Amino acid sequence: MKYFLLFFFCLSSTAWGQLIDSVDLSEKLGPLSEELAKREILQKAILKSIEKFSPELGYKFEDFNEKVQASFKVSFQSYKEKMIVEKFGANYKTSLSESDIKSFFESLEPERGASFIRFTHYQDLLRSHSFASFKQDDKDASVWNAKIQLDFDRIKLDKVLRKFISGEIKPFAKLILISEIDPYQFLWTDLGVDNEKSFLIPLNTSWLKWFNDNLPNSVEEVTICDSACMNYFSKWTDTQSDQLSVPEEYNHAVFLKVNLQLKRSAVVENLQEVKFEWEGRALLLDPSTKRVFGSFTLPLESRTFRLLEQKALNSALASSLYRAPLTAFMQFNRKLEEKVGFNRVSKLVIKGHRNLGDVLLLTEMLKTRGSSLGFEAVLDNFTRDEANLVCFYRGEEKSFTDLLSSIKELKSSHGYTLVNEFTGVHHVIKFVTE
Repeated sequence: MKYFLLFFFCLSSTAWGQLIDSVDLSEKLGPLSEELAKREILQKAILKSIEKFSPELGYKFEDFNEKVQASFKVSFQSYKEKMIVEKFGANYKTSLSESDIKSFFESLEPERGASFIRFTHYQDLLRSHSFASFKQDDKDASVWNAKIQLDFDRIKLDKVLRKFISGEIKPFAKLILISEIDPYQFLWTDLGVDNEKSFLIPLNTSWLKWFNDNLPNSVEEVTICDSACMNYFSKWTDTQSDQLSVPEEYNHAVFLKVNLQLKRSAVVENLQEVKFEWEGRALLLDPSTKRVFGSFTLPLESRTFRLLEQKALNSALASSLYRAPLTAFMQFNRKLEEKVGFNRVSKLVIKGHRNLGDVLLLTEMLKTRGSSLGFEAVLDNFTRDEANLVCFYRGEEKSFTDLLSSIKELKSSHGYTLVNEFTGVHHVIKFVTE
């Protein structure tokens, strides 16, 4: 009887942790490739399952769906505004007619479906999924028939339902972990693995678990940067901060990059002894502005391994490397609790100043007046003729323009007037001597 109860308890716990569904769908999708049709069908199947499981988890699906649609409507409109500003500038309303604006916004509508999929991240709620069948209808090529098996992560689904229904919004939607190890004096094949990725998989999994166990209140979730993310991050790294165009999936996110230099410093064959040493750096980065939220040097460490088979050696080495950035992670968690994040970056050119003091005085005044925007500025370069500031803030670009227009009274205590201009590319403030 005791073993039966134990078995029953284990079975119940497993069942409680899983939500498994099989969904049959027949959808008219229009002229789409098989890959895009599969993506659309999967999205609809997930939504259908969420509708089924919502009551079981104690939520009303109608409330959830209504909140999701309302949030997406705001998000997609913000995306349209961002795209029109990037193409025509912040003053597009004065340079374009209403019909031109309407026409431009309508040209973005075909992106709505893919944008909704990125916005909801429904596929992240799945442990796994598989298509038992998937084919076009024999009579109508725009109709797709599918049978899909879905295995949900119950905890993630509960979190998403609660977040939307309660209206809970955290400053950072996602912390994205980017890890890399640079090998010195050895090849990955020397460790019996094909490449860096193979060695990093268990490390990333362990770091992900650490963050899920120690998730700061300001962060919604933590994910590992996949191949598509790594491709974007590589382009992002080479892009100037004032030229960034950040995709929706990285808005309100934060990058955490861990770089380790791993060196095999000694090998003693006859004693079956090998020594490794490592050091590196961890960075906390804002994708929207390229601002560094935090930087931590990982100090030099070393360890000698003796009489270990390859698999045991790899495991022991990975365990040592796992601990290397944990102090940085704890420090970054504290920083994330304090930060609200920026969503805008603009370049500000200053001309006509007499000395560096004028520029610093203007910067401090902007910080004071822009406190409601979380305004911060970094002096990018300074010459006698021109100074460049990189400005970080929250909200719409109009708020930044209004801030620049509000500081003209500086002339009351100094011998010059401030003139604010917009070149179509960036803002300029001129010190004009009276």
